[in-house]
Amino acid sequence: MLKTIKVSEKAYADARKLQKALEKDELIEGVYDVKLSTAINYAIKTALETIRKRKKFLSAAGGWADMDKNIVKEIYSSRSKGTRWDIELD
Repeated sequence: MLKTIKVSEKAYADARKLQKALEKDELIEGVYDVKLSTAINYAIKTALETIRKRKKFLSAAGGWADMDKNIVKEIYSSRSKGTRWDIELD
């Protein structure tokens, strides 16, 4: 069952611009005649993917917070040490 919703004229114009851009740039593989509903679905899908990526990034950002402080210090101190041997010229 289809429902009708009211959108502002600006939102409708933006959806039309997206529709034309999708047809011009052929961003959806195999689709050359983009319907307005397809353009709106594409915009929603893209926005949801961005939200998911941001959520994953933010969840990974605090990954070091619960680590033991000594282990973190050891890791950073081992990174600052050089891995190459000193060469002495006689």
